Amino acid sequence: MRTLCTLIIKNLSRNRVRTTLTALAVIVFTMVYTVVGSTTSLVNRLVSSTSSNTRLVVVNRWITPSELPSRYIDQVTRVRNVQDWTIWHYYFGFLDESKRSDRFGLGIATRIDNLQAMHPGLEELDPASLQAIKHDKIGALVGLHMMDAMKWKVGQRFTLFSATHPGKDLEFHIVGVVPAGKWGSNFFFREDYFQQGTGDDETVNVIWLRVGNEETGRQIAATVEQMFANSREEVKVETEAASAARIAGKTESILAIVNMVVLVLLIDMLVVISNSISISTRERRTEMAVLKVLGFSPNFIIVMVVSEALIVGTLSGGLGAALAFGLSALNEADQLPYTIAFLRMFPVPVSFVPRGMFLGALAAFMGSIIPAWTARGIKVTEVFSDIA
Repeated sequence: MRTLCTLIIKNLSRNRVRTTLTALAVIVFTMVYTVVGSTTSLVNRLVSSTSSNTRLVVVNRWITPSELPSRYIDQVTRVRNVQDWTIWHYYFGFLDESKRSDRFGLGIATRIDNLQAMHPGLEELDPASLQAIKHDKIGALVGLHMMDAMKWKVGQRFTLFSATHPGKDLEFHIVGVVPAGKWGSNFFFREDYFQQGTGDDETVNVIWLRVGNEETGRQIAATVEQMFANSREEVKVETEAASAARIAGKTESILAIVNMVVLVLLIDMLVVISNSISISTRERRTEMAVLKVLGFSPNFIIVMVVSEALIVGTLSGGLGAALAFGLSALNEADQLPYTIAFLRMFPVPVSFVPRGMFLGALAAFMGSIIPAWTARGIKVTEVFSDIA
């Protein structure tokens, strides 16, 4: 084992230029993979997270973003077997006067009395925050990611410069923080403040219904759709799970292309590693022959070549993923000269660092098998006859 380690270290040091170039290639490939992979992972997770067959979403069948007459609320929520309900008013805009693209946010005006019951993922919300917003008309419960991005603190005020309601910029008082997760990049506020501040009390974007079970949900969905079948604003009713599946279907083709990019990156990484090891093996034919003369077995040569590749691949893969995570973390903390909006939307989690190490090791192992087997078969007589 000591001999093997010594040989590996000497070989990597002797071929440090090629080793460095191979490592740099793996680092770059792994960084790109980490960013792309974390993006697809987050999209899939957000699409499917907390989806339910007992929560129904009522939206306009033909208009996106949805917009329904407020009079529908009373009619829909009176349908038999509807256990609870809430509504959403979308309020998009910029979070400060700079109006930069990375300062764009979404506020959701909704009922506060059943906020936790109708929004899975808010179970850990501080009860004191709920009480505060009930007594503060301009109160807002702001997502943790938004708080961190804007460096806000509980108790301070901010103004959202509205894009959905031009000229209707509302001021908010932060009374609580929404935990990280599904709602971490949004903020909730009271529907009565929205209606008063924007003057929009005739429309609603989404109506949410809670039912007892999936079968009841199907019956209610059919009933509600039939109620407005011949109206000017027809509605579409589906379970939250079905809505998530539909969104996933729309993003499926995009994700397929992204996954193809990942596959190409993996193939490129294999090619780079395999070529590098093949060249190194050809240059070291005499060394391999000498090792055989000294009594080292062909299997020892295989282990040596594969081990060298694994060391380079594992360390380079881990370093590439770590660099991607570090860049994302610095971007989140606004420590970069320029904010990368894409990484703000799709931050790289630290869990991708060990994935990068595994990916680098896997690519190195697969890319070194053929060169290692070739090195194993080097014939001593041929090598020394060429020298002679």
